[in-house]
Amino acid sequence: MMRFGCQLVTYGDVERTLRYAVRAEECGFDTVTVPDHLFHPLTDVFLTKPPWDAFAVLAAIAVQTERVRLMPAVADSVRRHPAVLAHMAATLDHLSRGRMILGLGAGEAYNVVPLTDSRWDRPYARFKEALALIRALWASTREEPVSFEGEYFNVEGAHQSLKPLQRPGPPIYVGGYGPRMRRLTGAEGDGWVPWIYSTEAYREDLRLIQESARRAGRDPSEVDATAIIPTVVLPDADRALELALPRNRMTLALRGPLLRRLGYPELADRVTENWRVAFTGEEVKRVQEVAAEIPLEAVEKVIVAGTAEDAMERIDQYRRAGVSHFIALPLVDAFEETAEAFRDQVIPYFRGE
Repeated sequence: MMRFGCQLVTYGDVERTLRYAVRAEECGFDTVTVPDHLFHPLTDVFLTKPPWDAFAVLAAIAVQTERVRLMPAVADSVRRHPAVLAHMAATLDHLSRGRMILGLGAGEAYNVVPLTDSRWDRPYARFKEALALIRALWASTREEPVSFEGEYFNVEGAHQSLKPLQRPGPPIYVGGYGPRMRRLTGAEGDGWVPWIYSTEAYREDLRLIQESARRAGRDPSEVDATAIIPTVVLPDADRALELALPRNRMTLALRGPLLRRLGYPELADRVTENWRVAFTGEEVKRVQEVAAEIPLEAVEKVIVAGTAEDAMERIDQYRRAGVSHFIALPLVDAFEETAEAFRDQVIPYFRGE
């Protein structure tokens, strides 16, 4: 049975984030996810609201909800040491009474570049070490503490005494697009949590994860295939498209490889992959210029926008592409209408109610 999540991007308003999380649970969503940003660009055109701390917000959500699973989508292994991430996730698992999912990725440049005392080279190698160390710390005992010697992380005689409620630990969902990250997801991850996808590209990219799972001796269904998709559901389909299409031009402009696969190689050549973008003045200008040239029909392929019936048809396309856990990313301007449409029509439809 398909599951549903709700990604809350309500920066600048912590109280609204908490209120919307409670509302998402009331509307039948299975999961509430939040982004994890430290710095936003020094610009007034993109990500203009101040980011809050994802783990602090998830802790507050945990004590105000009862059923939904909670996940940062995604945290990174650069700004926080894996030992800190392991400890925070274990604590949140207790606060949520076993509802924590650790969404983890290799990092994004704009969150790291201002930290000039931090290394951010070979992010995949760093991420792989972090994944192994987090799980080792959850499994550590006083009698057998962890000693870990890697290229980036070194720990000697460490015992994380606070164990997660979920054993051996909360599921770890991997956020990443490249072949190495997807192979690692299939071999070792509990879920895949990418952002913005067309159904065709998702189907193709999921195949590598499934093949990697089989090579590792796993059932591919053990890997929860999620997708975070911008979503606007309103009674007026034209109004939903009017809200969703222009705003998501910018998000698509941050996914150069996806633009190429959608048939726009010239535009793709002019932008940087989203995880490499530091949002300097020139980069922001270039992303804006590319966004203005992206045809609206291209944006329609990576979002869900329209009436509840339109949404059900689009989400079913994602389901047939392999998505088992659809995470809607509602626009703040249409959050209530979108959440209620999921409660009244979309979720019951996919659950056969």
